[in-house]
Amino acid sequence: MEVRVDEKARAAIEAILKRGNDAVIRRKGSTVVVLEEKRKIVYDPSSNRG
Repeated sequence: MEVRVDEKARAAIEAILKRGNDAVIRRKGSTVVVLEEKRKIVYDPSSNRG
């Protein structure tokens, strides 16, 4: 199924990608929802059990 994205959503997606985060696009009924997914990896060497 093909969903058309308007210019406002396209600009939001491009801004999210420019910041280095992932853009998640979901369909909710007949509308499209754009989410920004930001992941942070935290490593604590003192908690390493090995």
